[in-house]
Amino acid sequence: MKFKLLMACLLFCIAAKAQTPAVTPAQLKAAEDVLVASQSETQFKSGITVMLKQASASVPEDKRTKFIEVMNTFVTKYVSWATIKDQMASLYAQQFTEKELKDLAAFYRSPLGAKFVQKQPVLMEKSADLGRQAVQMHQADLQQMMTEAFKE
Repeated sequence: MKFKLLMACLLFCIAAKAQTPAVTPAQLKAAEDVLVASQSETQFKSGITVMLKQASASVPEDKRTKFIEVMNTFVTKYVSWATIKDQMASLYAQQFTEKELKDLAAFYRSPLGAKFVQKQPVLMEKSADLGRQAVQMHQADLQQMMTEAFKE
């Protein structure tokens, strides 16, 4: 039984790997350039900050500082830009052609692209606030739906 399960997992992994599009070195280099041009590292760090701010809002105030400290340590160790940037470049390279990646990098270096990059953290934070507000406004409905869904 364990052997069959192991073989099924192995075959699944091989099939999943086979479905990953081939990436050329030129695509990967172009994807890395998109990450630089779009200031992805800065955007990533800003996103983590917004996420931690949102998550810490539900933590009691007397534990909030320690929560943020622990989360920052965790993120630095396991979810830092250094740990994911190569994977991000590969992901972009799998989704876009080399020409598309070059066009994206050119866009991010344009005045409109630069403005988009500048405004993105504010847009992310305001979008998160909109989502949070929508959930809060309908929290009673959500609680009712959860109660109904988990009735035994």
